[in-house]
Amino acid sequence: MFALIILMISGIALVRSFDSSLVLAGNMAFKRDLVNQGERGMSAAILSMKGSGALVSEITRESDLVTSNYSASLLATDAHGIPVILLKDSAWTTAGMTAADDITDGLSGVKIRYVIDRLCSASGAASAANCIVSTYGDKGGTANPKRATAITPPVYRISVRVTGPRSTQTYLQTTFSL
Repeated sequence: MFALIILMISGIALVRSFDSSLVLAGNMAFKRDLVNQGERGMSAAILSMKGSGALVSEITRESDLVTSNYSASLLATDAHGIPVILLKDSAWTTAGMTAADDITDGLSGVKIRYVIDRLCSASGAASAANCIVSTYGDKGGTANPKRATAITPPVYRISVRVTGPRSTQTYLQTTFSL
């Protein structure tokens, strides 16, 4: 009888452990899916700065362009480096952005919001005195042969917030220069 009780308790513990593992695996897969969805926001932001996007011109990038989720100066961030404008919906609307700027997927219930900020202390022409600049190009750490040595491009930061079902959020960031 005593052995039967021990076997029953062990069986219950095993089933509970298995259920916890399944929940954990499901949550990890859900989080990974949000990261994958966030890549759509990164692509949209990069497309607006290259090709035929609204931010292709360097002169256009010298001032804020709210319709393209762009700030010509460094945005305020929290302790983790995430722009405050992405953390609160009220900050988003106060800055003049609208929910129409979001990328939404009705089928999966995912909402993607991104913002691009130039890492400069103020808007206007970029220079090494008022901006974080890049002295390296995209050739694996070698100097960029497309630019004269006196010209250093400013660094831009793309921050993406992905909100999924059950109000789960994932944040992604990258920096680059043109």
